[in-house]
Amino acid sequence: FPFKSTEKDKDPKVDAYLTKLVEKHKTTKATFSLTGHTDNVGEDANNVQLGLARAKAIAKFLTDHGIASDRIKVDSKGESQPVADNNTEDGRHQNRRVVLTTVNR
Repeated sequence: FPFKSTEKDKDPKVDAYLTKLVEKHKTTKATFSLTGHTDNVGEDANNVQLGLARAKAIAKFLTDHGIASDRIKVDSKGESQPVADNNTEDGRHQNRRVVLTTVNR
């Protein structure tokens, strides 16, 4: 995700992954957990809200493409679970993400 944005990066691989996931699970009973994350720039409370908005943006993609909203749970960890160094722009960019987990297959 770009800095302070809830619009995901334009990445054909991510779009293809999400589209394939939706096609695979339109007719299953699978549920999904979406957890939003941020870098460490800004206030903790704001980052939790931003992470939640990012998770909701991916949830909207899923619902817009055929997954029922009652099959999706959204959450945010804000800046609390970085996967990369927040001291570099590349690291901060990696930390701005949504983790999608298929809960039930």
